Amino acid sequence: MFCPFDGALLIDAQATDEKLDPLLGVTIDARYAIEAVLGEGGMGTVYRTRHVTLGRALALKVLRSDLAQEPELAARFLVEAQATAAIEHPNVVSITDFGRLPDKRPYFVMELLTGQTLSALIRAGGPLPASAAVHVAIAIASGLEAAHAAGVVHRDLKPENVFLLDDASKEVRVVDFGAALIVGASRLTKKGVVFGTPYYMSPEQAAGKDVDHRADIYALGVMLYEMLTARVPFEGDTYMGVLTQHMFVLPKPPSEAFPDLCGKLGAVEAVLLRALEKDPAARFPTMHAFAEALVQSLDARLGPSWPSPERVSSAPKGIADSIELPTMGEILHSITASAVAARRRKLRTLTVVALTSLVAIVAIAAAVHAYSTPSVSASTSASASGPASVSTPASVSASVSTPASASASASANANANANADANANASVPTPQATTPLTKPPRPHPTSKPATVNALGPDPFEQR
Repeated sequence: MFCPFDGALLIDAQATDEKLDPLLGVTIDARYAIEAVLGEGGMGTVYRTRHVTLGRALALKVLRSDLAQEPELAARFLVEAQATAAIEHPNVVSITDFGRLPDKRPYFVMELLTGQTLSALIRAGGPLPASAAVHVAIAIASGLEAAHAAGVVHRDLKPENVFLLDDASKEVRVVDFGAALIVGASRLTKKGVVFGTPYYMSPEQAAGKDVDHRADIYALGVMLYEMLTARVPFEGDTYMGVLTQHMFVLPKPPSEAFPDLCGKLGAVEAVLLRALEKDPAARFPTMHAFAEALVQSLDARLGPSWPSPERVSSAPKGIADSIELPTMGEILHSITASAVAARRRKLRTLTVVALTSLVAIVAIAAAVHAYSTPSVSASTSASASGPASVSTPASVSASVSTPASASASASANANANANADANANASVPTPQATTPLTKPPRPHPTSKPATVNALGPDPFEQR
């Protein structure tokens, strides 16, 4: 855990000697008798108290003495009381009273919860059954929906701030609105200041930007991821190492990171990953929409709706209890994983394009070769048959057909040349020997020959 003020890594401190606490045994405002210390948080100490008149056990939270001297922190402490008191919902802890101690430190009184935090449940027994995790997330979303409707953004949602009651109702309570943002109220946190717990912080919150209710949607997505896997999606050695991953690294889907645990999440995983989108606009628009999507994702394959009493003993050991910070090499690998994957995809795309282009070039070359081969053969045969064979299509056809046809064509051409020499002044063409005798076209009157054909009168002229 990190300090929300300077980012320093916090370690477990020795238990405080309750005998040294000056408030033990004291009655505050003649109504609340302090009986025991229940715990300490970043802003104050929580005591078990009893209402003197009603005899009802309650919890009383007092701002720490070292923080009471800071007006801004004292004001924030009162904001927590006002924000929580403005929310009336069974999944949000109820505030019944607030005031100031004789030393001017503010305090507020809330219902006493008996049970354990969600964090303690995960650490003790590992991942929750998928259906149980979804039901807890729906309850949290329901409470935060009421908070958002009242204009309150939690901003520090985490398993330590979710309480599971031990009674038969198995109710869920969202607590500790100490970092809450009240919409429309004066700003207590300066713009650009990062406030919250890094493991559950939204990218925009990690960057010090303005946040709204969608930051709580992201944090609840991280909590659902942790409930299903007993690990948060991003871990690091330093405060900034975790924040950097929230801003730039895509979370690994639970079904890929933990296939044995999360292989059958189905639609739950899609809902979870949408809540973890980097862009707030890509997440669910409201907490109500997130809760509705979780309800629709429930499936019989997810198992029981609540962990059985044997869950802690039967759950895989070492999953939640052996959480350790990764090495710097693992952090660098996590940060660069998406870039490496992108480069590999680009290389595969270029390879496919190159192979496709090569195949296209080979196909075009083969088509050109197949088209040009018959033309070359015809030209070669035409050249071998002599000049006369080019004069008519019939001679070209004969020269291409067979060698015998080529020889006959050559003889016919020789006879035709002899006749042409004998009749130099004749204009009537002599029919080719290779073609059947047909009626030649009647000469035009202007081109009628002046001499008589040596072969005699034209039989067609005598008709």
